[in-house]
Amino acid sequence: MTAMATSPAHGARFDRDGRSALSGRSGFPVFGMVAAGLWLTPAFAVAGDALQVTNARVPASDQIGTDLPLVMTIRNDAAEADALLRVRCGFANFAVKHAVDRGEGAPAMREIKSIPIPENKTIELKHDGYHVMLLQTRQKLTDGEKFTCAVVFQKAGTKETEVQVTRTP
Repeated sequence: MTAMATSPAHGARFDRDGRSALSGRSGFPVFGMVAAGLWLTPAFAVAGDALQVTNARVPASDQIGTDLPLVMTIRNDAAEADALLRVRCGFANFAVKHAVDRGEGAPAMREIKSIPIPENKTIELKHDGYHVMLLQTRQKLTDGEKFTCAVVFQKAGTKETEVQVTRTP
């Protein structure tokens, strides 16, 4: 794929074979990257806009160094499934994605690589299902406080998400 110049005013140059290429002020030819960049950017923007994170919350805690569940609602209006890959919150040292297995005996949390977000669905991350555990908190969390976490998705990218501290998760 080669970007085509439309006029000499746009820096048209021709190579030995008579093919054209754009060139910037530096004199370096610019090939398919311009066209590829224009084709890819809208698709990523659409995927990012189609996924919304709301109602993110953690329980209040008067302890430092504790582990807390982060729950939230994720709406994926895209035509493709996505996946929650990671969460970064400044008040916790680590974040781990969990599923809750219900077999014989008591339910058990199991660490998972990603949380699937189906296309055209709303899912609720909650403490007894898919959720994120924030490990080793660095501060006390008081009811009513708010802070921001980065929630990273495979296709939609990073969503800066406001998290509310509540009495109950």
